[in-house]
Amino acid sequence: MAFGVGLIGVYDEYFVVVEFLKGMLQPATALIGVIAVVAGMARLRPSPAHIVFGLLMLCLAIYGFYDEYYAVLDFVKGATPLVMVALGSVAVVSGVNRLR
Repeated sequence: MAFGVGLIGVYDEYFVVVEFLKGMLQPATALIGVIAVVAGMARLRPSPAHIVFGLLMLCLAIYGFYDEYYAVLDFVKGATPLVMVALGSVAVVSGVNRLR
C-alpha cells in the first residue's frame, strides 16, 4: 500500500515539474519573437527573415498562452518568489557596496 502511495506522489511531483517547464516555454517564445522582430527592424534595411521568424514565434507564444494558460500561471507562481529573492539579494549587495 505504501509503495503505491509513493508512486502516486512521484508522479504528482513529475507532473508539476513538467507543467512548470511547459509554462516557461510561452514567455521564452514571446521574448525570442520580440527580440527577433526588434533585431530585424533595427537595421537600415529591415531583414524580412528576422521579422517573419519573430512574428511566427509571437504567434506560437500567443497560441501557447491561450492553450496552456494554466501552465504559464504555474510558472509565474513558481518563479515569482525566486525572482523576488534574486532581486532582493541584488539590492542588499548594492546597498552594502554603496556604504563602503
